[in-house]
Amino acid sequence: METIRLFRPLAALLPLAACLLLGPPSRVAAAPAPPDTATTTAPVDHRLAVKPAQFRRTSKTTWTTEWVRSPLAFDELIYDWKVRLPRDEAFRLHLQVEFAPGDSSPWLYAGFWGDAALQPGKRQSPRFDRGELDLDQLKLTRRASRFRFAVEDAGRSPLTVRPGLGVIVTDNQPSPETARRFAFARPQLPAGYPILDIPLRKQEDSDGNRLPDRCQSAALAAAMEYFGRSQPLERIICFTTDPEYVSFGIWPRTLAAAMEHGFDAYLDRFRDWDHVRETVAQNKVILCSIKVPEGGGYVAPPYNKLGGNIVALNGVTADGRVVVTDSALAATGEGNHLQWLAVDFEKVWMRNKGGVGMVICPPPGAAMKTLATLPPFPDRKTKQTTGTATAR
Repeated sequence: METIRLFRPLAALLPLAACLLLGPPSRVAAAPAPPDTATTTAPVDHRLAVKPAQFRRTSKTTWTTEWVRSPLAFDELIYDWKVRLPRDEAFRLHLQVEFAPGDSSPWLYAGFWGDAALQPGKRQSPRFDRGELDLDQLKLTRRASRFRFAVEDAGRSPLTVRPGLGVIVTDNQPSPETARRFAFARPQLPAGYPILDIPLRKQEDSDGNRLPDRCQSAALAAAMEYFGRSQPLERIICFTTDPEYVSFGIWPRTLAAAMEHGFDAYLDRFRDWDHVRETVAQNKVILCSIKVPEGGGYVAPPYNKLGGNIVALNGVTADGRVVVTDSALAATGEGNHLQWLAVDFEKVWMRNKGGVGMVICPPPGAAMKTLATLPPFPDRKTKQTTGTATAR
């Protein structure tokens, strides 16, 4: 076993090694660039919150927020909801954006929560002439300036509570002026780089039956078990599964599933490794949405290709290794403390999925459990895995 070097100064590494292992921060957009810009500046994100009290009743069964003006003109928007509903209550969420006064999108269906009556047939992602709401990710071909949400009562009992919403808006091709305006200075990082000892959970139920494409539920189960609250996968899947879209990896549902089991959680975007290290240092578990297209110019990945996967991030070492817990490789045990080169993981996460992370917060008093040792980086010249995961 090789001792992990959990020291802070990356500048002490040889420049060539730092370039090979870490690479530059990803600056590639998660959504198509809007046609009204020609810059190549890094994407800029801004977080906003919609409180439950901002929903006002607009009909017998509907509550709508006022228009929320974003300080950042955006071509992408992601969201999550925070609520615990009483039994038999449910809502459907709708989203609308405005490009200019009097010029807005139609209302776009943004998902449901609770015990809602299901509509027949598989739903399709809402599209209009300037964008698409791809399950949980609004992608626009032109920048919008405002947004609003509506919740529609959809349960057997009248809706008595409204959700709070976390919203992240993104300008994927900002001007240099916008990039400077929204630049964020990270606080001083701690002296060490902790690597969390997150356990490996298989994609199977408590009877050992395999449950394919449930990587998001297994990653959430691993995070919960790390914090001392183990749950059978079937008690998580019932919340994360979206039967309307026949999807198992929708981000707001995964976070809401964590809240149903007593955890605080939120959606975030990670564009650089300092942000990752800062979050892990707070004893938070990041569930990373990754995608590994074939022929991506990787250095030494554990997969040749992977349609989509969600893994729990243990941490990042000082010498540029990203350690994750990956249920897609649980059968062989390889998914336990799986190592990536940072330059490869940056591509499959920050570049291919825009650095989207579902952050699971520690409950009060939860101890940080870290690894003291880690094997050397594996030799993958002759052996790689072709993944079959398809969840988001």
